[in-house]
Amino acid sequence: MLISLLRQSIINTLAYFDLADYPLTKEELFSWLWQPPDFVKAPPGKSASGYPDFLNAIANLNLDSKFGYYFFPGREKNVEERCRKFLISEQKLKIARRAAKIIRSVPFLRAVFVCNTVGAEQADEESDIDFFIVTEKNRIWITRLLVTFLLELFRLRRAGKRIKNKICLSFYVTVENLDLAKWRVANDDIHFAYWLNQMLPIFDPENYYLKFLEANSWTKTYLPNIDPKQTSSYLPSIPESKFSKIWKKAWEKMWQGSYGDIINNQAKQMQLSKMKFSGKQIDRGEDKGVVISDGVLKFHEKDTRIEYRDRWKQKIYDLEKNL
Repeated sequence: MLISLLRQSIINTLAYFDLADYPLTKEELFSWLWQPPDFVKAPPGKSASGYPDFLNAIANLNLDSKFGYYFFPGREKNVEERCRKFLISEQKLKIARRAAKIIRSVPFLRAVFVCNTVGAEQADEESDIDFFIVTEKNRIWITRLLVTFLLELFRLRRAGKRIKNKICLSFYVTVENLDLAKWRVANDDIHFAYWLNQMLPIFDPENYYLKFLEANSWTKTYLPNIDPKQTSSYLPSIPESKFSKIWKKAWEKMWQGSYGDIINNQAKQMQLSKMKFSGKQIDRGEDKGVVISDGVLKFHEKDTRIEYRDRWKQKIYDLEKNL
């Protein structure tokens, strides 16, 4: 029974990544296992006692492998595809770091993570670069206004048909709204769970990425083998320069308290007016793809998580006939 559960976990995991043409090494597969049985759950930095069973389960499945990557039969092209996307993502990360250096002086900006395709090393040539931004409490609108202005000034912000290699500012949260559990489209929102754990912190002087993962510890129910310290150390965080520290401290002191609340509200009204003028619906009701509030700003108008989850389940159903 336990081996059967392990086998299912491996199939579920590979099926998810296969949707993105992304084969995994056995080490990655173990780390990213979706809801594995208890005997193959690994404490951070340690191997699970069931690791040999995991290796046997891989060997007994009808999987192909090449250059250390494992994939379903007939999907060999995914190895080359993954290598191609890795190189593209690395080039886009250089642009992301340049953009982060430009905005790191913005008052109340606490952290910048790269997410979506670039964060997951799955970007194509035409992909944009998605930022997930953490701001100080009650200052999300000031931060967004200044970040948008600076990246627009340097022509790095995605706008209109300007997409390739541009920064998409699609997600902001304040420091007290790091837990995103309420924005799941289902308890087992697989795309959201992996998405949260595939971000790359590129500007994070106060280690908000580890705080973010801790706040979203609900993902451990589904992905217990991920070691967050490995992800957070993938790239060295861009340091705060002496100038940025002085500049931020001065403006944050000026905009603290009730005066800062007034400025933040003015920035909010200005941006809401622009949204209304562009024809965007401000009150989205129960829409979890677009969230507009004083603690979370999320602009995913084409939220594909339900569709992705359905495709994943259909793929598992089809695979079980042949494996």
